[in-house]
Amino acid sequence: MKRRELVSLFFFLSLILIIIMDSALFLPNEVLIAADLGIYFDTIGIIISIYTIVNGISILIFGYLTDMIDRKKILILAGVLWSLTAILHIFVEEFWQLVLVRIVAAIAVSATTPLVISYLADIISSDSRSKSFAFWGLVTSIGTLVAGIVALAFNTIDFEAIELPLLQKIDFIALTYPDILYTWKLPYFYLGIIALIFTVLNYFVTVEPKRAGKEKLLEEVFSDEKIQYSYKIKFSDLKFVFKRKSNFFLMFNFFDVIASGLVLAYIFPYIQLEIGVSVVDIKVIILFLFIIVLGLIIGQFYLAHLGDKKVQRGDLSGRVKVAVVCSILNLPFFLFGFAMTPNVANSTFFFGTLLVNDVGFWILWLVYCSFLGVGLAFTMGIGPNWYSSLIDVNFPENRGTMVAVGSFIDSIGRALGAVIGGFVVTLTGSFSATIFWSFLIFGIFSTCLWIPLFFTAKKDYLQINEEMKIRASSLSKMPHEESRE
Repeated sequence: MKRRELVSLFFFLSLILIIIMDSALFLPNEVLIAADLGIYFDTIGIIISIYTIVNGISILIFGYLTDMIDRKKILILAGVLWSLTAILHIFVEEFWQLVLVRIVAAIAVSATTPLVISYLADIISSDSRSKSFAFWGLVTSIGTLVAGIVALAFNTIDFEAIELPLLQKIDFIALTYPDILYTWKLPYFYLGIIALIFTVLNYFVTVEPKRAGKEKLLEEVFSDEKIQYSYKIKFSDLKFVFKRKSNFFLMFNFFDVIASGLVLAYIFPYIQLEIGVSVVDIKVIILFLFIIVLGLIIGQFYLAHLGDKKVQRGDLSGRVKVAVVCSILNLPFFLFGFAMTPNVANSTFFFGTLLVNDVGFWILWLVYCSFLGVGLAFTMGIGPNWYSSLIDVNFPENRGTMVAVGSFIDSIGRALGAVIGGFVVTLTGSFSATIFWSFLIFGIFSTCLWIPLFFTAKKDYLQINEEMKIRASSLSKMPHEESRE
């Protein structure tokens, strides 16, 4: 990779990384936001679902635009929109104002998914596609954790000292800590300024990579700089895209993300209010260490590498197979882990039914962390292989759109998870039971839509592969002419 491309890639990904920290600044401070605005988890769930749906709808638009115009223009638009909206969070005083800024933020964030997938696909060799997505997944995961830490750095509430029923804790915080309720806004303000600076820098340094420039079948052809590949998506392409069976099963399995969307929406209130610890407590730090080591490193890198190796050895549907196996194996670990849910104040596990001493608590805590870490490892193995599989079974000019459609369907699932979780938690007062049953019920439905990919992916991959060979042959025969528009 040339030096200019490396510099461009650094600034391109840095700005996107800042923008996608958006949710990580919101979720850790849900309790503080609820107390500040006088709302509860059912309302928080509605806000998250609105954000998620708007994000999903906008992804469809930006996905199509990513396949039509220069990606740099979309990046600058997203950077300006998000940075200004983040700064405006500091002025939020009412519920409707929060909804408004979250909607605009969702639109800005929506541009990042098709942008980064399309950009990486055109700048990283197709043989290492899953690893590149795994690396990006690791970077975004670490960035999300950092953003969560930044968000919580301004939150000085001692959650362990509040021994009240779940919903009463919010009212207690609103009355007891009125002078620090506004602090959830500060991380948005500071990161908004940083994002604005990076947006300006990207305007001057980012370069547009050649579309399909790193496709294995076209790389040799494109070694001649005079050859241009200008295939762009056409509206008529969509009917053929949606007839491809693998696309259906890869994109329309929204059951796969309902439970994970629920967990993402309420993981911090779950830790703070139900387990009863602060996120800077040694117990939670140990939990995050298990998640980072098992979930992020093993899940992102080993399982992504495994998918790449299978394809390189001739198993054309290898990435799909790894994604399907991971989607099934994460369920038993998550189910057992959340069934163990501890309560620190009462030294109990398994929904309060098992009382243990200090030694027993630490032993079971490590078991609990291990199950969640392994479950996350399998979950993190899905993403890189899913994105790579979706790219493998689609033409370069369709990939941004297909990633956008898949992300939109996922947004529906995550929004359902947030809404269902918010109302069920408000009714039952239990995060752990809500999470457990959502994994069990929706995991079964999800598995039914993953399994058919074992039988459809190879055929679709071969079809795309043959067409790309024809294109490579056609381009090599007319090196000084521009390919079709």
